[in-house]
Amino acid sequence: HTMGKATVTKWGLEDDRIYMVVDEKNEMVTQRQYPRMALIHPDLPTKNGITLRVADGSIAALHVFLDLTSEPKNVKVWDDWVQAVDQGNAAAEWLSTVLQVPKLRLVRISNSAQRATDPSYGLGETAFSDGFPVLVSSTASVSAVAQKVLRAGGPQIGIDRFRPNIHVDGCRAFEEDEMKALVLSSSDSSLRLPLVKPCSRCSIPGIDPSTGTRTKQTGGALTEMLRRHRAAGGLKDQARLHKDFFSQAKRQEDVYFGQNALCEFQGTDRFEITVGDMAQVEW
Repeated sequence: HTMGKATVTKWGLEDDRIYMVVDEKNEMVTQRQYPRMALIHPDLPTKNGITLRVADGSIAALHVFLDLTSEPKNVKVWDDWVQAVDQGNAAAEWLSTVLQVPKLRLVRISNSAQRATDPSYGLGETAFSDGFPVLVSSTASVSAVAQKVLRAGGPQIGIDRFRPNIHVDGCRAFEEDEMKALVLSSSDSSLRLPLVKPCSRCSIPGIDPSTGTRTKQTGGALTEMLRRHRAAGGLKDQARLHKDFFSQAKRQEDVYFGQNALCEFQGTDRFEITVGDMAQVEW
């Protein structure tokens, strides 16, 4: 979704990444295992629930009424167990039909859940994101990647391959790698987004979001481009802010795009941001 404005909370953009699909072991299910999940385009959640849709309309949409009163259960996101509420059998059947995978369930994070971010990078919380409440990317960086992919014979790609929730303009390609923080202010409050950790990328950017497939044709050029130009082994020599991070032996073949951020509030516990807002950069 592209939004004109959004409210930022301790978990990132309000209502972002608060639902998750889990398997029979109550462990997260993502496009990594089932690329066809890219075809599920839910409406933005509301206080009444969420509407699930398939991009091609091949299966009727389903409105799932919000349930936060049933007994919560622990669900697993990477190494974290988090309290969440199952959203019922109708949603489970719809997901299993669309993905052709049995025993899937839709859960919504409990309002009282607490999932801390990695303390190695500062104090924060997140919901069902991989690890941090905000992922920042830039227009220039997406454009630079897209141009290299096209020149390599790959498809036209866009921001949807990388799934950030805050996207910035006005900087050079990959300049966000060297930003310490972004600060947005109003007359009586402010939001500081410390860019604390480069975002490692898995196989999901190689999935064509319009078809839900991961093939050499749809993602091979992008995957190869990231390996060639955005692997830690090649970034460590030019990096300043994250030089030590990129120099770690275990990261040399990992690829990075975008910056994970925390949310720090001054004078408020939620902050509204709007497309076109000017952010101050801390270098």
